[in-house]
Amino acid sequence: MKHKRILLALLLSGSAVAAGTDAGTGTEASKLSVTTGLDYSTGDYGTDTTSEMWYVPIAAKYETGRMTYKMTIPYLRVTNAVVSPDGDPIRGTDCSGTETGLGDITASAGYNLLDGSANGLLVDAVAKVKMPTAESKCLGNNKTDYALQFDAAKSFGTVTAFGTAGWKDMGDSDLRNPFYASLGFGYKLAPATTVGAAYDWRAQLRSGSDPIREASVFVSQKLSPAWKLQVYGVKGFSDNSPDWGGGMMVGYTY
Repeated sequence: MKHKRILLALLLSGSAVAAGTDAGTGTEASKLSVTTGLDYSTGDYGTDTTSEMWYVPIAAKYETGRMTYKMTIPYLRVTNAVVSPDGDPIRGTDCSGTETGLGDITASAGYNLLDGSANGLLVDAVAKVKMPTAESKCLGNNKTDYALQFDAAKSFGTVTAFGTAGWKDMGDSDLRNPFYASLGFGYKLAPATTVGAAYDWRAQLRSGSDPIREASVFVSQKLSPAWKLQVYGVKGFSDNSPDWGGGMMVGYTY
């Protein structure tokens, strides 16, 4: 249905993008965080049928020194599947009904190249792998793929600009290996409240197909030193993106 947009990466990961609003803290202590929530999207994806997805991730991240390790286990409920949560074509021969179950598990390791302590600039290098663990062909693309990306964030007072640039190996000779990029900003309304927006793009996978083009808006609220809540909405602008979507994520840091 939709790929894991930069906004979801921001909400679920411990990368420079996620840490941008706290740039310059110099915190080196190890910590473990767990995040879950509910994401919904719908669209026709250039077909005559409306597709829907409910996406429930369980994500764990461990940060130690300059390294961040993360794993996301998704639970999906998909009706009339056209593409996977990553925006990759579904390989199922008949996905016209509703399928429920485990999706493809994603794991990543990131290394902090710049920590923001000198000039507020954070840069991470992140390697990802997505494993074909989906319980049904209508819940994943049945391929192992890899990605390498660089995340960056820069603070300008109460405003933080962030971005991502990367490349993905689809593990499929029928598809192109695309470049992707994202740009966004967050504005700190209060010490515990941040609002922002992001734009996400990924190159087309086949000649004549559409790239992914999506815009997101979000609100992030720290409920306590340990708890954080995020709410967001998404609008798609291509046949490979949902017409619209939104969701809520809650995270706890130990």
